[in-house]
Amino acid sequence: MKSVALLIAAVFVLAVLPSCFAADAAADRRAAEFFETRVRPVLAESCVSCHGPDKQRGGLRLDSRAALLKGADSGPVIVAGEPDKSALVRVVRYDKKIKMPPKTRLAPPAVEALTAWVRMGAPWPDGAAVAAQRPSPDEARQRHWSFQPVKNPAIPPVKNPVWVRNPIDAFILAKLEEKNLAPSKPADRRTLIRRVSFDLIGLPPTPEEVEAFVADPSPDAYAKLVDRLLASPQYGERWARHWLDVARYSDTKGYVFIEERVYPYSYTYRDYVIRAFNEDLPYDQFILQQLAADRLPLGDDKRSLAALGYLTLGRRFLNQTPDIIDDRIDVTMRGLQGLTVACARCHDHKFDPIPTRDYYSLYGIFASSTEPKELPIIGPSDQPAAAAAFAAELTKRQGAVAAFAEAHKAELAARNVDFRQQLTKLDNQVVKWNAEAPGRPQRAMALEDAPQPVVAHVFLRGNQHNLGPETPRQFPEVLAGAKRQPFTQGSGRLELASAIANKDNPLTARVMVNRLWQHHFGEGIVRTPSDFGARGEPPTHPELLDWLASTFVKEGWSVKKMQRLILLSQTYQQESGEDAAHKTADPENRLLSHQNRRKLEFEPLRDALLLVSGRIDSRMGGKGDDITMGHEPFAHRRSIYGFIDRQNLPGVFRTFDFASPDATVGQRHTTATPPQALFLMNAPFVVEQARALAARPDVAGLATEAARIDRLYRLAYGRPAEPEEIALGARFIKEVASEKATPNRLSPWEQYAQVLLLGNEFAFVD
Repeated sequence: MKSVALLIAAVFVLAVLPSCFAADAAADRRAAEFFETRVRPVLAESCVSCHGPDKQRGGLRLDSRAALLKGADSGPVIVAGEPDKSALVRVVRYDKKIKMPPKTRLAPPAVEALTAWVRMGAPWPDGAAVAAQRPSPDEARQRHWSFQPVKNPAIPPVKNPVWVRNPIDAFILAKLEEKNLAPSKPADRRTLIRRVSFDLIGLPPTPEEVEAFVADPSPDAYAKLVDRLLASPQYGERWARHWLDVARYSDTKGYVFIEERVYPYSYTYRDYVIRAFNEDLPYDQFILQQLAADRLPLGDDKRSLAALGYLTLGRRFLNQTPDIIDDRIDVTMRGLQGLTVACARCHDHKFDPIPTRDYYSLYGIFASSTEPKELPIIGPSDQPAAAAAFAAELTKRQGAVAAFAEAHKAELAARNVDFRQQLTKLDNQVVKWNAEAPGRPQRAMALEDAPQPVVAHVFLRGNQHNLGPETPRQFPEVLAGAKRQPFTQGSGRLELASAIANKDNPLTARVMVNRLWQHHFGEGIVRTPSDFGARGEPPTHPELLDWLASTFVKEGWSVKKMQRLILLSQTYQQESGEDAAHKTADPENRLLSHQNRRKLEFEPLRDALLLVSGRIDSRMGGKGDDITMGHEPFAHRRSIYGFIDRQNLPGVFRTFDFASPDATVGQRHTTATPPQALFLMNAPFVVEQARALAARPDVAGLATEAARIDRLYRLAYGRPAEPEEIALGARFIKEVASEKATPNRLSPWEQYAQVLLLGNEFAFVD
């Protein structure tokens, strides 16, 4: 029966399609134009790579009329004139169990084009085969949204202007009203202060801060709260950690040969990023410093040289230069431009207008840069008394290595491998001592221009031993235009940085404001924050994205001003609950009819445990500590000061979805798993915090059981305990107290404190 049905359907398609193509000449021209301008680009960019001459997944090809009519292994994919009955249309609408494309949903205009095309009878000009080809740079600038200039769109009118507090709300509400949806009511003040505190400083508010905010009758109470948090030194610690994900920050090099595997001054980059966020360094300057601080007039203050750690702190790939440079291209272009340029290393990019020659134009820039043997000093020792002794000892040790090399000139000249390895080990010992000894000055993991710039060749198929044509050092054509000029100033890093930080670059501001939005809502306006190319998701609110980007630039690239704008919007301040209408009409909350409930990442979760226990060490800066939480004595500093070993990333980091330091990460994958719960139940670190929480004087010193329970709730959850929670807590204490005591067992109050720390209310933000 199924075969008969498929046969009938196939005959139906074959019978109907020819009649569609038999229209008059004008209709044929209109149909051909529609196919060429609206349908072919969709098939070429999103379908033919998996359903074309090279691959035929499911037995389906979509690169020619004959292949379309043949259908898939399961049968015909279109019923001409009836899109609702056509499998092709249903899968791109995500109406069926099978959804295409599987990873990235087509933009609504693309779905509408395919639907209209099938409704027209699926006209296909004779001989118009579709190749899986990327658009030219010029075509991409005209066609793909992210390569077009940033506009300053008009603020849309809305039916309910009373709800609008700033332009962000107008853009959000206009989309909601199109779907006949209303925004959610505002979150209560206790929820709001907890949300904004975690968002801005990565820590929960104290009970006293909560009560002060709740009791503040002034209309600008929330604005004052936001301003206080933005001015807090802890703000930089929270937001630097977000950036360190993008920068693939680590304190180690990964696989190396016999050299020292630890970066001696990686922490100076981390401290630079914290300072940059706290001082609200304009984002365009932030870019310039991270790519080319050594080429900027810094004056006497050399601390900004530490910014070059953005490039130098990647994996070392057994010191394979092409891989190191590839990593630097990737962190620059994905991190700052949202483009997967590294995909063009071996061949032209499959989807984006990035030819291999553009990849090697960037390769030449980084091949023309080198790391100085003696890292530049960027600040005095934080132990002045030991500084003089350190300088004398360093001179002595360096002299000993030089004397050893001089005494063994013959072995060195003979390229004796064993001797060279021995000399390298001695050098490594000096480097390690130099980075760890008391009195050491601070240095930057810097980069500088090579004496002679490199003109790179294309590596044919990515093989460095198979050289193709030369490529000048320059910016990718899709961003610079056909009239671009080669870079001529040294390596070209400063020119590259200037091209990225240019206010007319269509990607830079869009990518950054999207990252800011993502960390305040859980998802970006573009849900692929490091891929703004053809395979990335289109923006849910394109006009809002452009308005934010243009405002960001007009306001001097101020990150804090942009965040303040977002946080003061009604959109941000909505409660996180959703009703049935929202769930049905917008199940993924793409329209932002409510705030998203979010799970704390590893760092704020650990930091919150330390804060509520009273054990947190607020010292800022300096070398990293072991924060793996597996053995005593435990480090009590904030998690951003943890030592990150990319080669041996601790299991607890992986368990709690820590960003891989092997490559730039734009968004962490958040999970809630049994291993996480088991860790929190059994980890000695968590037990220590539970004990400390129960022993706090403002808990243990209270006279009544009810008061102690209420105080624990206020510390852990930022709210008073409900009467039934107090009763349940008292019963828990009584039952545990009646059980037989055993060695090392937690007391009833310690157990109760741990129960509260394990609750979802502690680990999630509404």
